Amino acid sequence: MDWLPTLERVQPWHWWVLGALLLILEIAAPGVFFVWLALAAFALGLIVFVLPVPVAVQLLLFAALSVASVLLGRRYLGRLLPSSPESAGLNLGSGRLVGQTVTVTQAIENGVGRVRVADGEWRATGPDLPAGSRVLIVEADGATLHVREVGGS
Repeated sequence: MDWLPTLERVQPWHWWVLGALLLILEIAAPGVFFVWLALAAFALGLIVFVLPVPVAVQLLLFAALSVASVLLGRRYLGRLLPSSPESAGLNLGSGRLVGQTVTVTQAIENGVGRVRVADGEWRATGPDLPAGSRVLIVEADGATLHVREVGGS
């Protein structure tokens, strides 16, 4: 317990250094979390600079400021960065193509052919149709799209 007396001399710059270290950790770690703890440390350093606060109170204030900054940060960051329609289907893979109307590029014969989606071609299954037909993607199974003729059942 020889280190206990040194806790009596916590200075504002100690909190600012902790805040800087937490910001560096934020850069190295994925997500947005340590930045809120860093803001709490910077705020506490400012409080300790202005008011003489005992170390025990400083630690309690850091805990309270950390919780408050994380909760407020998550709340307001969520409002600033709403999910965009483009990213809504990001992890859906080929499922994001369901509902699109595309063109048959290689005739669907015996239930198998190819369709053009954007700038690529996909394997398609469905009713036999000639190349150039317009089809609706009704289901996606990995790299295979299940289609039906537009206007058909």
